[in-house]
Amino acid sequence: MGKTLYRCEIHSPYDPLPLTISKALVLAKVREENVSWVDDLQPQWIPYIYTADREPGYFPVPENKGREGMAYLTHIIDNYDTLTDITVFMHASATQWHNDVGDTNSSNVLSMLRLDAVKQRGYVNLRCQHRPGCPTAVHPFDPELLSSPSIVYRNFTTIYTELFNTSIETVPKEIGGVCCGQFALTKERIHQRRREDYVRMRDWAFSTSLDNFTVGSVFEMLWHMVFLEDPVSCPDTQQCYCELYDLCNE
Repeated sequence: MGKTLYRCEIHSPYDPLPLTISKALVLAKVREENVSWVDDLQPQWIPYIYTADREPGYFPVPENKGREGMAYLTHIIDNYDTLTDITVFMHASATQWHNDVGDTNSSNVLSMLRLDAVKQRGYVNLRCQHRPGCPTAVHPFDPELLSSPSIVYRNFTTIYTELFNTSIETVPKEIGGVCCGQFALTKERIHQRRREDYVRMRDWAFSTSLDNFTVGSVFEMLWHMVFLEDPVSCPDTQQCYCELYDLCNE
């Protein structure tokens, strides 16, 4: 990270949490991924593990389309009225390059995460480093996108208007957000969209001609907007470490 960080002894900009707060961990796995690391998190975290491969003992997804996006949306749709106070959405492996604290260990990320910060903000990406994704991932109206080798960039405005059921006039001039599909949410933030909105987004994933990997990439680029953050959502890196994980500059 470039600078010496330490575990803050005093850092409390947010109101204290209630003594009891319900927490769910949503994971999206494929057959070869070992999720036994989750066992040690119970009962503090309620696990919801979704499988793309119809493995017994896990929650199924209706179609293997959109990578973790299908699992995340399915969880929200199926549990919309009974969501926990906080839900964390993560990839399934015990270690992830996306994790930039806790030696890339997902259990460490969860143990370090300050839930009071999540409650205050409503939505937080679990990653603090800006790249990839920030400061901007795409300028939707850049004429050069028409000749891009990426099918997503070539068709970005169409994808955006279909996914969000909106007009081209509402497409932002620039979009940027911290990578890569791991974040924490309050149920209040999830409920700022109607359940029908999440159903429509999942239906788009079902119906689009884009392949599994590409649909997942679209969601990775736009999760922060799905959950009503600004089009460019790139919190200061050091402030992120400090507020989310108590890792503050000397």
